Amino acid sequence: MIRIFALVLLSLIASGCAEAGLATAGTVAEIAAEGISTGADVYRLGKLDAADMVEFNDWVAAIHRAVRDLHLKMEKEEEYKEGKWRCTLADDQDTHTRIYVERRTAMLCWTRIDVGVLGSETTAKLLLARIRQHAPTPPPATTTAATTTASKVEP
Repeated sequence: MIRIFALVLLSLIASGCAEAGLATAGTVAEIAAEGISTGADVYRLGKLDAADMVEFNDWVAAIHRAVRDLHLKMEKEEEYKEGKWRCTLADDQDTHTRIYVERRTAMLCWTRIDVGVLGSETTAKLLLARIRQHAPTPPPATTTAATTTASKVEP
């Protein structure tokens, strides 16, 4: 993103538009900052990206339950490659949302909820929250021998 910012700024300055270059620099910086997040989920340009500790088939089943909860219409769905699933949803206003799921490991799924550039961030976040509500809770973290030994208190 910073490369794009630098290229836009340099091209505007080179074309003799110094004032426009500074104004555009601020806008591009705002767009670049939009994708920065300290949380687990990132929303940028109409897409909400997330990673969850869940099995692939359980996650797809949770998506189906969330779609039913929100009374959305599943227009299309497919597992287009092994471990890669996608669907297209529609609401009563005929607004479309696309969900992409990719299995990364046996217990890790990456998800993108695409509401479109002008779509609703709150809708994407609500949909993800409902999916997570239906997903099985991840197993507790395992402890290593070093952790177990260190946590024991000697009398």
